[in-house]
Amino acid sequence: MKLRLLDDSIRLRLSRSDVIAAEERGFVEGQTRFPDGSTFTFALEALADGAAGAEFAGGRMVVRLPATEISTWAGDDGAVSLHGEVELPGGNQLTLLVEKDFQCLTGRPDEDQADLFTNPEAGEC
Repeated sequence: MKLRLLDDSIRLRLSRSDVIAAEERGFVEGQTRFPDGSTFTFALEALADGAAGAEFAGGRMVVRLPATEISTWAGDDGAVSLHGEVELPGGNQLTLLVEKDFQCLTGRPDEDQADLFTNPEAGEC
């Protein structure tokens, strides 16, 4: 799973196995370790009930989306992303975006892309 943060937005990109885990187990996570021994963990969690949400505590960020939306998205080859918004103090919005991670159109010999989704534009190259 890949993570991108930009201002008040969180974007997660999931490989095929990540999407399967999110649908079947209702949970998938990634970690980044630091030289001082600390770990930053980021996760996607499926909610049985409720609306989109997010939290950060103790070096752990969790994005929560409804399980029904995750299941529908996981089973639809044409569906690329899930979107949610969470109200922030002051009236702003935290934007949540979860996407299927596609193979790059140009080769990257240092990256294993075998578990990524086929890029829909691959036939146009």
